[in-house]
Amino acid sequence: MLILHISDTHLGKRQYSLAEREKDIYNTFSQLIDIAIKEHVDAVIHSGDLFDVSNPSTNAIVEAVRNLKRLKEAGIPFLSIPGDHDRPKRSGFLVPHSILLEMDLIKMMTYEKPYTLGNLEIYGIPHIPTISKTALKEILSSLKPTSHRSILLLHQGVKQMLPYESSWQLELGDLPKGFGYYALGHIHTRWKLIQEDGSIIAIAGSPDIMREEEIEGYENFGKGAYLVDFSKELPNLQQINIKIRKQKVVVINTKDLKNEIEKIKNEIKNENEKPIIHIILRGETIRKDLLNRELLVLNDNVLYYRIYKDETSQSINNITYTLPQEKGLDKIILEYLTKYEKFNEDEANLILQMIKNVDSEETVIEILKKISGVD
Repeated sequence: MLILHISDTHLGKRQYSLAEREKDIYNTFSQLIDIAIKEHVDAVIHSGDLFDVSNPSTNAIVEAVRNLKRLKEAGIPFLSIPGDHDRPKRSGFLVPHSILLEMDLIKMMTYEKPYTLGNLEIYGIPHIPTISKTALKEILSSLKPTSHRSILLLHQGVKQMLPYESSWQLELGDLPKGFGYYALGHIHTRWKLIQEDGSIIAIAGSPDIMREEEIEGYENFGKGAYLVDFSKELPNLQQINIKIRKQKVVVINTKDLKNEIEKIKNEIKNENEKPIIHIILRGETIRKDLLNRELLVLNDNVLYYRIYKDETSQSINNITYTLPQEKGLDKIILEYLTKYEKFNEDEANLILQMIKNVDSEETVIEILKKISGVD
C-alpha cells in the first residue's frame, strides 16, 4: 500500500504580492497530484494548511477543486486535517475544507474514530493552539492504534524544532506509542526520524519556499513529498522532489557594488525561471537612492529582489557604527512586557498569544481566564 504524504501547500498565497508566486503555489500542488496519479498511490494524506487563509480566494478554491477532481477520477482519496492557517479565527465559521467535503473531494480525519483504508488505520487531529496544548496532550495520550499499520496526522509546532515558548504545542515524547507513521505538518523544512521500534516521524514540509528561512532547508533536502510504502508491517519512506522557482540569499559588499551585482547576474542567467533574490548588504553604509539605482539592473534577471538584512557600517572620526539588527516583532513585544510592564515570562507569552489570536474569540477568552487565574 502506497501513501503520498504532503503538507502546507498554502493555496492562494501570493508571496510579496506577486501574481507569479500565487501561480507557482498552484503549480507545486498540481505537480504533487501528478505524482500521486503517476505512482498509483492508494491515498494522499495532507497534514494541514491546505489553504493560506481560512477564507481563500475564488482562484484558490477553483485550483483545489480542479486538482482534487483529477485525484478523485483516479480513485485516490484525499485525507486531510485543518492547519492553523485553515482554521477560522471566529467561532461559528467553517473551515474552507467544508466546500470540498460537500463536493466529496476530500475526507477529514478525526481522532475519535480512525478512517480505515484496507487494513490501515488513519487518525487526525486538527491544529490546536498553544493556549490549549494541555488538551492536545490529553487527546494524544488517549489514542491507541491496534497495530503499527496506522498513521497519525498532526499540524503542530514541535519543541525540538521550534524552541521558543509560544511557537510549540508538543514535544516528540508526547507522541502516542504504537503508530507506524506520524505525518506532521506546520514546519516547512523536511525532517524525518526512524525510531527504535521502526516507526517513522516525518515532516513533509511545504512544497514551495514560503519564507527565506526555508532556503537552506530546500538546498539541503529539496521540496516535495514523501512516498510512504506500507507493503510490510512497518513503513518505508522515499523522498519525492518537485521543481520549484529558486530563491537565493546573496551577499553584496557595497565597496564593490557594480562587480558584486554583475557576479549575481552571471550566477543566475541560466535559470529556467527568474529566481527571487534575498540580499544581505555588507560593507560601508550607502544612500538608499544610490543603492536602488544600481540594483535596478537585476530586474532583467530576477522576478523579485529585496534587502533581507542590512549589515553595513559607517565610520565617523575613525569610529565604526553598525546599524542595529531587527529583533523580530515577537521578541520586541516580549521584551516590552517583561521589562517595562513587569509581567513574568509566562504572562508575557500568554499576552503574545492573545495578540496573535485577537480575532479568535474562543482563544482570547481562554487566555484571559488563565491570566486572571479563573481557569
